[in-house]
Amino acid sequence: MQYKDSLLFASLIQVSRITSKQELEYWKRGIFTLQDLADNIEEQLSLFSLSQTEEIQQLIDKGNNCIDTIVKRFDEKSGTKDFYRIAYSVPEKVMFLDIETTGLSFIYHYVTLIGWMMDGKYGCWIVGTDPTDFINVLQDAKMLVTFNGIRFDCKFLDKVFPKLNIKDKPNLDLLYFCKRYGLKKGQKNIEKLLGFKRPDSVLACDGKEAIALWYKFIFGDDEALQLLIDYNFYDISGMTYILDTVFYQRIYGKEFPRICKPRRFYNSRRKNCISYDRQVMASIRRYINAQNFDMHLLTNSMNQRIVGVDLAGVVNSSSKTGICLLVGDQASTKVAKYDEEIIQYIVEAKADIVSIDAPLSLPQGRTSVYNDDPMRQDAGIMRYCERVLHSRGVNSYPALIDSMQELTKRGIALSQQLRKMGYPVIECFPGAAQDILQLPRKRTDENLLKTGLIRLGIHGDFENRKVVHDELDAITAAIVGKFFIDDYYEPIGIPEENYMMVPSRIKAEGRFNIVIGITGHIAAGKTTVAKYISQKGFAYCRYSQVIAEMLRCDNREINRTTLQEAGSQWFDSLGQYNLNRQVEERLTGHSYVVIDGMRHYEDYTYWKEKCFSKFYLIYVDADENICATRYGKDNYKIVAKHHVEQEIRELRTYADAVIDNRGNFDDLYTRIENFIEDIFKKSDRIVEDR
Repeated sequence: MQYKDSLLFASLIQVSRITSKQELEYWKRGIFTLQDLADNIEEQLSLFSLSQTEEIQQLIDKGNNCIDTIVKRFDEKSGTKDFYRIAYSVPEKVMFLDIETTGLSFIYHYVTLIGWMMDGKYGCWIVGTDPTDFINVLQDAKMLVTFNGIRFDCKFLDKVFPKLNIKDKPNLDLLYFCKRYGLKKGQKNIEKLLGFKRPDSVLACDGKEAIALWYKFIFGDDEALQLLIDYNFYDISGMTYILDTVFYQRIYGKEFPRICKPRRFYNSRRKNCISYDRQVMASIRRYINAQNFDMHLLTNSMNQRIVGVDLAGVVNSSSKTGICLLVGDQASTKVAKYDEEIIQYIVEAKADIVSIDAPLSLPQGRTSVYNDDPMRQDAGIMRYCERVLHSRGVNSYPALIDSMQELTKRGIALSQQLRKMGYPVIECFPGAAQDILQLPRKRTDENLLKTGLIRLGIHGDFENRKVVHDELDAITAAIVGKFFIDDYYEPIGIPEENYMMVPSRIKAEGRFNIVIGITGHIAAGKTTVAKYISQKGFAYCRYSQVIAEMLRCDNREINRTTLQEAGSQWFDSLGQYNLNRQVEERLTGHSYVVIDGMRHYEDYTYWKEKCFSKFYLIYVDADENICATRYGKDNYKIVAKHHVEQEIRELRTYADAVIDNRGNFDDLYTRIENFIEDIFKKSDRIVEDR
């Protein structure tokens, strides 16, 4: 198309100081083109200076010689709403662009297919193949036409091809273009309103189905790839139809003068002619499979008993909570209804850790899940972890949206009960985990999710029987537990709200390399053991130090009795996790720490949840008569019966080592030395695994 026959030649706003309103006035007066403007210069002298008349002539001359210059100038001078003028001025250089991905997250999902159409020719690139054709066409294009491409397609493409500077090209985004004319609710809806018809083979296909088609292809279905390409072709064909229809029905001859006959982009006879042979499809699968996380890296969790729970918000006879026990690569699942069933399952499974799909905390500042909470307006309904996921393109419900309130309440209560029983609990979100591990979500296709779990290396009774989607999410929750134990995780959130754990391809550094907790009865020698370990380069802290500081602030006497009473008050009011958080803060900045005086299950679970494989519990054992003699027999019986001391003996079952303190100091120190040597060897192996 010649410049003088293009819409750009009638775009008077490219002249300095001519506004859209003035352009419209000129058109009404019969001055349609830059040449018309130049021919009427004399009567326009009151409006134009000599420099402006020269500018108009330069625009005419430059356009005739190099339309690229005019396109660039128009891109700089006009708003995006007028980009259709570029499109119909250089139709042979307009690239209609649409991508397919595995999801919405720019962080966790990837581009599977890029489709384009330029000068009537359709082409596509599949991940894992040579992108040269796509790059050449993109570089030759003067502008792009997309649908929601500014917010979606171009951001993904910038990640895949950062050197192409895709965002520098003019982009006529039909999402916003159509909104100007009252056409909303997505491309498929707009196509229906305007009369575009897709063939039956792709009629029911949408974004979710496109994801499913990709996974079907990766899992061995060759026809699924062809259907995905066809779907993409009709997405792009639909875009050409939308642009032509809106332009000719709503703009040309109405908002813009009829000065030429622009070429149409849509061609109803155009068909997709792209296909791939089996050899190429096999290589694509090999490429994708090579990107998967190597589950063999998760060695520390192989012998751990991990329970995953996909918790239901409603508790009644029809509610379904999926539960999974995962040991190594073997998963067994079932469905439960009530908390008592869930807890019984966890107890009988002898779980080492429980991973729950449910919010396990409130937004900072909130005290209730319900809307009558006086802090609702200030603290909101969303936690920090949920905001982070949203910023990464992962859809998750706010913890205290109305439909989530009962689930959040149930999750918090269940996690607190389990911790008091000695079971470490982490919060997970199977949807995010599936995104990160490149598994299709259950809403995409439950059978594909099952296949994906099997291909990931997880096996069990779910393979050959019908399971509900809650069980599949419970398996995913348990898998998050595996990643957590092996330190391949990312904690998302803030300490005040606890963290949501998501899998990561990179090992977490964590705040501590080794944490040793010391427990045992009064006068068993806990402090002696802890102090000796501190001489080996471990930072030392004890719970009573934190409690003593509280007593000093209240000007209260500090002794065994007041420490026990204050500890009991803290346990009952502020919570044991809060006390452990205070201990942790005092140890910040140290890689190796020893903590003296663990008494409660929640002391154990807190540190297991912080650094599962790096936390070691020592139980210091001594004859009760010896302890009574050391402490004083009369007072010993009184303090030993205090309720804050009652969980200590049960903590022995969780101990990584029981150190007998019935002999002399040399024997005691030898046992400590041997234990420290063993854990440093284990720590070195963990570092080597990195």
